[in-house]
Amino acid sequence: MADESPGLEALTVSAPATSANLGPGFDCLGVALDLGNAVVIRRRPGPLAVRVTGEGAGELAEDASNLVCRALATGLDSLDGLEIECRNRIPLGRGLGSSAATVCAGLVAANALGGLRWSPDDLLRRATELEGHADNAAACLNGGLVAVADGPIARQVTVPDELGFVVVIPEERISTDDARQAMPAEVSLGTAASTLGHAVGLVMALTEGDLDALADHLGADALHEPYRAPLIPSFDVLRGLVDRRECLGATISGSGPSVLLWCRMEAVDGVAARASAALDAAGHDARVRPSKVSRAGVRARWTGGNDLRLARAVG
Repeated sequence: MADESPGLEALTVSAPATSANLGPGFDCLGVALDLGNAVVIRRRPGPLAVRVTGEGAGELAEDASNLVCRALATGLDSLDGLEIECRNRIPLGRGLGSSAATVCAGLVAANALGGLRWSPDDLLRRATELEGHADNAAACLNGGLVAVADGPIARQVTVPDELGFVVVIPEERISTDDARQAMPAEVSLGTAASTLGHAVGLVMALTEGDLDALADHLGADALHEPYRAPLIPSFDVLRGLVDRRECLGATISGSGPSVLLWCRMEAVDGVAARASAALDAAGHDARVRPSKVSRAGVRARWTGGNDLRLARAVG
């Protein structure tokens, strides 16, 4: 592993939240959202010091076992001399890619601090090894909406500017393991083929900017949502908001319990208000947040320097 380059006062790495699966795109589609974490790394004499603020404060480890430190350690010989502050805004255990954001921020920080010149493909491979799957990591690193395949390989999918989201974040948590255990080990060939067709249709509708066609595909998953929906008491209430005009669809975000409401951009605030009212009436406690696609993925900025996007961060 390469040594750290000297003389850097501080490095700030920001990483967006992500929503994976997107209905029929189980384990192969993900989108970056305009909510994110920041990791600030400063050098000073002494041992490693870690501080967590915001989401996970008092819960996440503040030592070398923290996930950001584990990602950093894949590229740096030693973390001594680093003071790391994790400024977390992504809720934990809600299906919004909090672990992917932490891993990707740590890897990009290691790349920048160590002068490692990892390519975007290298970063995605390393993030996938730490995460176990590539959909959240690819969206986090690249921004926008991505399709991923074994390799891992990531391809950008065009997203029309007219598309917006409302993110509904329930207070309860669901572990990825529990959500996966709710799914069957096997499905029929017909079920897989039907879902694959809708995933392709979803990508085509996005690429063509055909928002009217999205509703035909967003509610058509048969691989994971029918099995995970019972774990999310508010999901049926939120699906009831889909009207194919303003609210185009409702998808479980990652393993849940967060739900992504797909909207026309001009209708986002109205859909958010309707969602809040419906949740209150049904007695469900959740945060409701208007959102949009984050076109930028992970970014790194040296103190006093210019913003460095992924291509600069990897050299």
